[in-house]
Amino acid sequence: MSLENMKFREALLTAADQLELSSLRRVSALLSGHYQSPYQGSGMQFKEFRPYQFGDDVRHMSWQVTAKTGHPTLKIYEEDRELNIILMVDTSGSSLFGISQTRKIEMYQELVALFGLAASKNNDNFGTLFFNDQPTQFLPPRRSRSHVLLALSKLQSQVLDGKKSDLRPSLQYLARFVKTPSLIFIISDFITPSFQNELTALTKKHEVIFLHCFDDAERGSCLKGVYEVRDPETGELHLLDGSSSRLKADLLKNFSELSIKLERLAHNTKSEYLPLSVQDDYLQRVVRHFKSRGAFQRHSVR
Repeated sequence: MSLENMKFREALLTAADQLELSSLRRVSALLSGHYQSPYQGSGMQFKEFRPYQFGDDVRHMSWQVTAKTGHPTLKIYEEDRELNIILMVDTSGSSLFGISQTRKIEMYQELVALFGLAASKNNDNFGTLFFNDQPTQFLPPRRSRSHVLLALSKLQSQVLDGKKSDLRPSLQYLARFVKTPSLIFIISDFITPSFQNELTALTKKHEVIFLHCFDDAERGSCLKGVYEVRDPETGELHLLDGSSSRLKADLLKNFSELSIKLERLAHNTKSEYLPLSVQDDYLQRVVRHFKSRGAFQRHSVR
């Protein structure tokens, strides 16, 4: 293992050790193993029926069983402590873009590794859905580190140059086939048609967090000199003058409009939006973000 890979692995494991995810629906500390579910039905699982005893909460009475047997009967629940984490990973051509040493696809790989290691450490269920303009492969949530390694190996082969991104079919897929309430991360640059209707349907049962991944060049920063840029989704070649004030202003305007649109969409659907630049220490930014939100949202319920 090279020194560079060893440093990356050490940084990744350190970040995973610190990572805490507090779902707005299910109170969950990803690495502590402690859950406090605020609602029945998805955070609580049916365990058994038992006879009513003086002092029991009558709200837990099973009136149907009571009527059948003629004896007051309670419906007993136990807390479901498993957290279901699903990563939606954009494998369209734009994931290959980057003007620095790290492209967006490498950023996606590190985020998959980070969340996968965190889930594995806490014995939580971890799954991935790869997508471009259609869902391309779904690895259903499971509890094992080998499942994380499988996701990373599959990601390497999923990226298709020339493929565009469309979130709508993949959001529909998860809404249809994932029945267990889950914490869903969308890892993408969100260069995609509007997906508000599909997201609204998905968030009726699941918690969704946007991880908006981008290169600073996409907002007009870090540009110097002339660049020959090929659009990885269309194959078209473009010459970009990095010293052009007009170009930088246009890029910043387009990026700002997209960011505002995503932030507003997240707010309207009670989702969450976190922008991540490939030029920043994005792993630590993820860690800091979830640690800061956990304290005051730990008991929050939609």
